[in-house]
Amino acid sequence: MGQSSTTAGAVVWGSSEHGQLGLGSLPAEDRAVAPRLLEGLRAVPVKQVVCGANFSGAVTEGGEVYMWGYGKDGQLGHGDTKDVHMPRALRSLQSKVIRSVSCGEHHAAAVSEGGALFTWGRGQNGRLGHGSTDNELLPKAVELLSGHAVASVACGEFHTACVLQSAPHVYTWGLGLSGRLGHGDESDRYSPSFVEAFTGMQIFALACGGHHTAAVGEQCQVMTWGGGAFGKLGHGNRLAQTTPKVVIALQGKRVVQVALGPHHSAALTQRGEVFTWGQAGRLGHASQGAEVDEMLPRQVAALSHVAVAQISCGHSHCAAVTETGDVWAWGSARTYGHTEPGAYPNVPTMIKVLTGKAIVHVACGVSHNIALSDYRRLQARAGHRGGRSDGEDRLRSTPDGKKEALESRPAVTLKGLMLDTTIHKAPWDEGGERDGSPLSSQKETAFLNSELKSYQEQTLRLAKLLQETRTKLETLQNENSFLKSELEVMHQCSNDADERLDTLRRHFNERLREMERRYNDKERSWRETFSRLRSHLGVGAVAEPSHEEDDTPGLAMLEEEVQNQEPTAPASGEAAGAAAAAAVTAMGSGARLAAPETAVPAEAGASTQAAGAGATSGARSRSSGLGALFTGGPTAP
Repeated sequence: MGQSSTTAGAVVWGSSEHGQLGLGSLPAEDRAVAPRLLEGLRAVPVKQVVCGANFSGAVTEGGEVYMWGYGKDGQLGHGDTKDVHMPRALRSLQSKVIRSVSCGEHHAAAVSEGGALFTWGRGQNGRLGHGSTDNELLPKAVELLSGHAVASVACGEFHTACVLQSAPHVYTWGLGLSGRLGHGDESDRYSPSFVEAFTGMQIFALACGGHHTAAVGEQCQVMTWGGGAFGKLGHGNRLAQTTPKVVIALQGKRVVQVALGPHHSAALTQRGEVFTWGQAGRLGHASQGAEVDEMLPRQVAALSHVAVAQISCGHSHCAAVTETGDVWAWGSARTYGHTEPGAYPNVPTMIKVLTGKAIVHVACGVSHNIALSDYRRLQARAGHRGGRSDGEDRLRSTPDGKKEALESRPAVTLKGLMLDTTIHKAPWDEGGERDGSPLSSQKETAFLNSELKSYQEQTLRLAKLLQETRTKLETLQNENSFLKSELEVMHQCSNDADERLDTLRRHFNERLREMERRYNDKERSWRETFSRLRSHLGVGAVAEPSHEEDDTPGLAMLEEEVQNQEPTAPASGEAAGAAAAAAVTAMGSGARLAAPETAVPAEAGASTQAAGAGATSGARSRSSGLGALFTGGPTAP
């Protein structure tokens, strides 16, 4: 490697598909990279390295920020959406002294020395905290927290959390699904919202995963909340938790750091012990048998003989840095950097190419990793044997009992480590050596065979997953076909109902028209009947009865009354008219015969009597004619 002006450097390995390793544009066959020095930061005094999903960042001792990798959503903060394949300084923050940076899946956040918080990248679900869902291509201050000093920030896949230097301490915002924000509900928050569960409580560390959140509080107890799939909350079940809940299994362990992946979690204690839980295949328990999902924290036995100083969780793997500067990793074979034959994917194994390189910090992304090499910091760490380091390298004194337990471990020797500014040629350089001896072709073949075996195992798992997916898809297709047929039946029933309704409507209209026609015929018949009655009786106007069938008895009474009249001659012509009028009145249905009101003079009585017989005969003739009128029969002669 030659000479360097700094004791710190960054080492990268894993996938470089989007330039997230910062090694420039690499051909497709070289995108899976073994541990290699990041030349773009060779002359830069780096103090922090971070990984997002497919992008990376670094903070220098002078508070300058570098970003590179995938930039589609503006997560690099350079003012555009282009990928960047080498570390590039973030110019918009050059006037600020940045203390730390955190990266999520598609967004990032930075905290300045003055406690100001800046966010940028994808704004979906309000994860940037600016009160909207807009993307930000440049770092933008979170105005709601402008009056507070932020101590630290953590970015998850879809949400963000921060700790303030003064009360109230914890704020969260972004996607609220599964209760990952800790507010007791699943609502999104577009601006920082205080987590009331932490009222009056001091929080020392925060971590955000894909779907859950964790905090380390007073007495070093761990609290988790959010989605509970695979048991990643550590509460002994797979249930979601919408408010912070203490992880009972870790009480008394004095945890100093937590790290979260999408579906797994890890915790580091003051004694250097590592506990993991959640989804199998990345927990590091395979050395104790087939690994299964762990719903309660379980100590990683393979690391029990070393003192771990810092841990990190990637998408499907984990890494740990020891007090002596070694790196152990487990999980996805393509990302954890092992180059020795026989490395089993889910058994914690030391990355030998990094042995003696004074690694003090490691960060894991989806498929890449960055480690920070710093001889000076490692030396300082060795001088603080009574303390432990958390995720931000803050040293905390331990109780006397714990201190004695730490000192009872084997002493750390720095013999052989270069503490000056000269960094010797590393094994990842071209033509270098591993473990002091040339790498023979036989070892290369064995290594390639082990990698091939690992890929074959992954291919088999993928094939099984594809088969399960295919089965589920076929089931869904069958259900869809059934629902489609049901929908067609319902549609046909609806059409039949419409047709029946149209038929009923048509029949109703026809019936209504028929009733109207019959009504009109009946009305016309009544009018004709009464017209004939008036003309036959030869009397005045005859009032038309109502057209109800109940009027018929009145007509029958009229006929009976006329037929029952005695054949005696009335005293005068008035009598005949009066009798006819009385008979009509007797109908009871309102029909009346109006008799002439012409008075007969007294002197005409004799002539009237003389005509009595003729009048009687005329009355009988009318009676017979009236009967024929209502009975429909012929008139008697």
